[in-house]
Amino acid sequence: PHKASVFKLAMMAQPAASAGEGSASRRRWVYETPWPSYALAGSARQGLPLKLAIGSCVEQEANRVRVIEFNEDTQTFDMMAEMEQSFPPTKLMWSPNNLESGATGKLDLLASVSTTLHLWKMEDGQLQLLKEFKNTRKNVQNGALPPLTSFDWSALNSHRIGTSSVDTTVTIWNLEKQRIETQLIAHDKAVFDIAFSQGSLFASVGADGSLRLFDLRNLEHSTIIYESETPTPLLRLAWNKINKNHIATIAMDALGVILIDIRRPSVPLAALSHHDSSYVNHVAWAPHSKNLLLGGTSDGMALLWDVKDAQGGCSSDRDKAAQDDAAGTRSHLLPAAVETCGAEVYQALWPTPQPDCVALGTARSVEVLQL
Repeated sequence: PHKASVFKLAMMAQPAASAGEGSASRRRWVYETPWPSYALAGSARQGLPLKLAIGSCVEQEANRVRVIEFNEDTQTFDMMAEMEQSFPPTKLMWSPNNLESGATGKLDLLASVSTTLHLWKMEDGQLQLLKEFKNTRKNVQNGALPPLTSFDWSALNSHRIGTSSVDTTVTIWNLEKQRIETQLIAHDKAVFDIAFSQGSLFASVGADGSLRLFDLRNLEHSTIIYESETPTPLLRLAWNKINKNHIATIAMDALGVILIDIRRPSVPLAALSHHDSSYVNHVAWAPHSKNLLLGGTSDGMALLWDVKDAQGGCSSDRDKAAQDDAAGTRSHLLPAAVETCGAEVYQALWPTPQPDCVALGTARSVEVLQL
């Protein structure tokens, strides 16, 4: 039997099981993939059933991206489309919802990265390649371009995508003009993740252990918001889309999540943890709340933190936060809810059109939990 959800999430039947399995207050949908999987993305289109893209992760050059959509009648996921690409996608992302009113009309766009950036359109039940963006400014080594580790699609400028690479660079692409806007050496070592935020700002993390803030209007300088001890590589970051002062980041081989307030550089606002064996692989902010953060862990847990109690989180706490800065201390927050998934969670996703659901990607399945 499944463990009862502390999230008060519904235990949803696997596709092969009957839709009535479990109780009305305990539901979980599980979609099993036919191959080892890693990348996961949720469509941002409003008013439609939950649609996910899943990327395979196999060694041979025959990887796939599959699009599935939730069927309200059968209470299962149906495969809508599938396409092949040579290398495992390190990240997938659907176009921002505001792209609907642009030149692309009502088409769904999906981007993926491996050694190049691919842009696909979902139309008539098929994924069709629109453009492969190859970075001609990069040096080809052993016949291949350096791997791209991640990317982000700007929600404010839907024609802008930023990619990060192991060769220390960040590249900003203009999709409309199909060219590079700018490319810069962002870190001293490999860049592992990138995220856009307000206006012209974006942030990145890398193997040099730093979280850096950039402004596209002036790329001659960057601001180091945080540096890890040792230094330890920072693997992922998530920028809060509602409270734009908060960034969550994950350090390699370190427990929990580091919460940063960009108004107070260097000193973390809080350390978010669970127990001594929970290494967090991925984090995602709630699309409807400035305080809720979802994390997926190596020991098969989905953790939900409420960061409103973090020291310095409101103006009345600023004096105490300043004292903590001087003392070099920070608050430690335990999760408000914990859910067991049964396998290591590589991806944590909080779909914007369905804020009452979260999706968790493991090596062989995607689990969707309803809040």
